[in-house]
Amino acid sequence: MREETTLDTPVVSLPARVERARQRIAYQSDPALTDALSEDELRAERELAERIRTYERDQRWKQIKSASAHADRLRDTTAELERAEMADIMLARKAIAAQRRESDPRARLASLYRHRTWSLRALAGVVIAGMLWSAVNVQHNIAPGGPGDPLYWASFGLEAMISVCLVIIMIGTSRVAEWGVMGNRTQVMSAEILLLTLTIALNTYPHLKAGELYDAAVHGVAPVMIGVALLIHNAASARYSTAIVRASAEIPQDDDAATSLSVAPAR
Repeated sequence: MREETTLDTPVVSLPARVERARQRIAYQSDPALTDALSEDELRAERELAERIRTYERDQRWKQIKSASAHADRLRDTTAELERAEMADIMLARKAIAAQRRESDPRARLASLYRHRTWSLRALAGVVIAGMLWSAVNVQHNIAPGGPGDPLYWASFGLEAMISVCLVIIMIGTSRVAEWGVMGNRTQVMSAEILLLTLTIALNTYPHLKAGELYDAAVHGVAPVMIGVALLIHNAASARYSTAIVRASAEIPQDDDAATSLSVAPAR
């Protein structure tokens, strides 16, 4: 009796197994069994999604920076082109104004007069510097004893007499040359040569007496430069005066500069 029960047990369980198999067949082809993600896969998918969003944000930020840099370069380039164009316009205006000044006889006369004024002033500065050097040097040669010697102060007067005569000749030559007066040049040049020779002698005689040729040459530079400046001054005055006369002759007689200026009517 026990053996029959033991043998029949698998047979008895077969209907239950068949029923379970049928139920399994009904669900085993459902895609949900294979499509469902595990917990590890869910975490991996979330990390991937976060990385993708981070990458997209970085790309958008890079695009914004690139667009901003492009706009800055475009703005700088436009400003640079505008500055270059404005510089060209200003340079063209200056060129036109310079051309008008070169062709206008009144502007040429004014430019010539300005050049003459500054040139003669520069030469006058050279003469004054040479006179100061000569005055101190002559004082040292005549009165080396110092302020206790009466000639120490009188020596300034000696050099001043020579310097004043040279300055008068220099200024007078420039003034009369403005009116085209160039007479008595031999007399003026003789006076200049005499005064310059006297100045050179006062500056160099102690060194020439002692046979010190190098020191004599060094101390004679200032008086020689005075003479050179006077020669250049006389020549420049004559040339500028001639040029001014010729430039003035090019201006029409009826072309008065005052008439070209607009005068406000009196109230």
